[in-house]
Amino acid sequence: MDFLKRFKGLLLDATVGFIKQYRSKSIGLMKLKAAVYYLRAVQIVRRHVLIVAAILFLVATAAVAVIVVPFVWLALSPGSRAVKFLLALLLGVIDIGVPLGVLAYFLSEKKWMELSKSDELVESVTKKD
Repeated sequence: MDFLKRFKGLLLDATVGFIKQYRSKSIGLMKLKAAVYYLRAVQIVRRHVLIVAAILFLVATAAVAVIVVPFVWLALSPGSRAVKFLLALLLGVIDIGVPLGVLAYFLSEKKWMELSKSDELVESVTKKD
């Protein structure tokens, strides 16, 4: 009789342990699926922002008057051709290069992972318990 009681206790402990392990694995799987859906959503939003940023960049670039007017003033100002050329080159780099650099930094995938906290989510889901 004592053996049967021990066997029942052992069977109960094994069953409870199995259920706890199954629940833990199920929750981990659900977290992983949720993380995948979240990352896909962030990726879709990032694509849309890239498209909007590209459109805004094209509109800003199409507004040539913002760039052309300073060059005309530069061309009509007194000074040597070498100085005018260097100033025009500097103005072109500032007008186009700085906005492109800022856009490239803020629209990078690494920055998006930081801003959306996706890097923390991936780390928390993939870490071993």
